[in-house]
Amino acid sequence: MTLKNTLTLILCLCCCLNLHAQAQRKTDVVTLYNGDRITGEVKSLNAGILRFSTDAMGTLRVEWQEIAKLESIYHYDIRLSDGTRYFGSFEHDAGPGQLTVKDIYGEHAVDWLQVVEIRPIEEKLLDRIDVYLSAGYSFDKASSVTQTTFNTVVSYENENSQNELTARSTLTDTDDETTSSARVNLGRNVWTDRSQLFTASFGNYETNDELGVDHRFAVGAGLGRYFIDNHKTRLTGAAGLQLITENLEGDGEQQNVELFLSTRFRTWRFNTPELEVDTTLNLYPSITESGRLRSSADLRIRWEIIEDLFLDFTGFGSFDNQSESDDDFDYGLTTGLGWEY
Repeated sequence: MTLKNTLTLILCLCCCLNLHAQAQRKTDVVTLYNGDRITGEVKSLNAGILRFSTDAMGTLRVEWQEIAKLESIYHYDIRLSDGTRYFGSFEHDAGPGQLTVKDIYGEHAVDWLQVVEIRPIEEKLLDRIDVYLSAGYSFDKASSVTQTTFNTVVSYENENSQNELTARSTLTDTDDETTSSARVNLGRNVWTDRSQLFTASFGNYETNDELGVDHRFAVGAGLGRYFIDNHKTRLTGAAGLQLITENLEGDGEQQNVELFLSTRFRTWRFNTPELEVDTTLNLYPSITESGRLRSSADLRIRWEIIEDLFLDFTGFGSFDNQSESDDDFDYGLTTGLGWEY
């Protein structure tokens, strides 16, 4: 995938998603322990911070432990620290520090600090989609090296699954040559009956001039688990099998079966300065090609400057011990600005 094609993909996504979603009525009520009552709309709870939209004060970020009571007539996806998920509404008779969730199976009393995530169950498809875009540019005059990077994350969640599309494109210019690398990942996690487990299916496309990869397609499936999931940290792991079809420089097209091992670690800090760190490590030991090992890693650090605008630090690494090029490892680090929709 060339840089031009990647930019076209990102622009198309923006055009398709830049529509005015119909918001809920701002009738939700948050009561703080100091007695203050705020009327607005619950946007989400994640990492211990409730995002609450108001007409007069914009979107507020309220620490979850400072809230005594939450009232809403709408339905939500509520996830607890032990992985339990409820899909229902909040009852008004819950006491301070307690949440009573009502669903089709009855009422469930939940301790306040057990809740790690709340998401409104939107009726419209576009209301369930989140988009994050970032771009970075760097130039070193001494070495005459210019690097341009584009990243995008598009996610969609419903009652039973989490779906995510990520895309990255990097173009490097030097006096001698121009090289590029790009990767597009599409993943789907479906929750199982066991609260901490999920089934994972995925596909990706990759091209990398440094590693001699003209193109590589992969599809696979496996099983994943939440190991840590609380207000500040989330650690997941997954394992499975994938089939790859690749065209390497000088070696033609071939197919291989690989074992897929992945771990993802995320952590947040929402007191000043607000930070989010998201890192993923993947290992691909080959089953059909003896001795071959590939790996990939991604790092993203986001620091919110103003609402929905972030200073973005991104990094990636790709390794192949049987690369057709002179180098078996490629990496990149960039800074830029990101925007969340």
